[in-house]
Amino acid sequence: MMGAPPGMMPRGPRSGGRMRMFAAFSERDFAWFFAGNSAFFLAMQMNFILRGYLAFDLTGKAVSLAAIAVAIALPMLVVAPIGGVVADRVDKRRLLIVTQSLAAASDLVVAVLVIFGWIEYWHLVAGALGTGAVFAVNMPARQAMVPQLVPQHRLMNAISLQMGGMNLTRIFGPAAAGLLIAPLGVGGVYLVTTALFALAVASEFQLPRHGMVAATGPITDLRAEVLGGFSYISRQPLMRLLIVTGLLMPLFSFPVQQLLPVIAEEVFAGDPFDSATALGILAGSTGVGGLVGALIAANLDSAPRKGLIMLTGGIIMGCFLIAFSATGPFFVALIFLALANTGSMLFMTTNNTVIQASVDQEVRGRVMAVLLMSFGVMPLGVIPVTVAADAFGALAAIAGTSVVMLAALLVFFGVSSTLRRLEIAALGEAALSPAQAARLVAEGRISSEEAERLTRGVGGAVPARALSGGSRSGALGG
Repeated sequence: MMGAPPGMMPRGPRSGGRMRMFAAFSERDFAWFFAGNSAFFLAMQMNFILRGYLAFDLTGKAVSLAAIAVAIALPMLVVAPIGGVVADRVDKRRLLIVTQSLAAASDLVVAVLVIFGWIEYWHLVAGALGTGAVFAVNMPARQAMVPQLVPQHRLMNAISLQMGGMNLTRIFGPAAAGLLIAPLGVGGVYLVTTALFALAVASEFQLPRHGMVAATGPITDLRAEVLGGFSYISRQPLMRLLIVTGLLMPLFSFPVQQLLPVIAEEVFAGDPFDSATALGILAGSTGVGGLVGALIAANLDSAPRKGLIMLTGGIIMGCFLIAFSATGPFFVALIFLALANTGSMLFMTTNNTVIQASVDQEVRGRVMAVLLMSFGVMPLGVIPVTVAADAFGALAAIAGTSVVMLAALLVFFGVSSTLRRLEIAALGEAALSPAQAARLVAEGRISSEEAERLTRGVGGAVPARALSGGSRSGALGG
């Protein structure tokens, strides 16, 4: 067989932590996706801080943060099912380009309002509604794209690295937003986020043009398509269980993120930082913990006991949030907050990878949309917690919600033997990613049957005739 360009031949997992942990980066398509994903989420994380800072500055009330959270979450409930159908039926690459361009335009508008002194609280609410709508269409396509960009045996590693990158943005994004407010002003920082969204758009043009549509044919009955996603989940007991269990994190951990501006102002401002700096450091520590959790999950991609990993992550999160709420010194509190988010990300990454590995490609976008809809329950947690924060203090509110989360987690796993015993075997090694195979089929270099074999790990060798045409990128995915 002729020598294969990099990225075409199967590369077995290497023993040794570092190479195995970052194995999916050897896939060119995933590397470009990761770059754009990181720019997108860096801007999103900075936006979360900027909106919270402006909302609290304009109103002086913690409950104003809940309205922002509701405005972001509501479109996830209403728009996400439609976004899932669109993700299954249109070119995901093109969809990311369009939605990220809209996000850049939205931030540019807010930047102008702030710079000229025209910003009002209702502008933030309206902008949050728009952001939520963009997110609801963008995210199902973004998550459904990952399995197309890597061979199946690297799927769990790729998802873990994707979530690790998202958490890396949680380190730098909030910290950068908090630290840049003083020298640049809020309007100037919004210009920075506009540029980051533009970078994300530019990276999407490097993604493959083939294999980005899961189902052929136009959308003839939107209602039937939407209901088809829910029907698929209803017929899959494990899928239902994973989605319902996955509600625990957005319901109980997201309110903590929303309260960080209040904690920075009321608890840690002036000891030793001002509120904006303390907010950036606090939010950054959550990203540090989340990154550690995602990297641990990347190394556990071949560990079969997924239920045990999820349970361990949830317990770690709850216990360290309680410790955070009871801790006085700022730097000790940062450590506990980081460890809590390590557990949270371990739970969420494992839950997401099991779902991605189990779902059929034709409905992946709609299933990811239902998973995204779970974030619509965030206001159910944010509203009572912010009300409790105004009445009893933010730290007391966090302690209370953490106790409730731990109790719910133990009930879920205590009642469900399926969760306790959940095991997923490692996927077989494949020669090509689905996108690489789709490109070869489109160019007439392999048949559909060969593409199926090469993406399912059967046979393992790419036919020599498929390589004879060469590859512009050196890896099939350009």
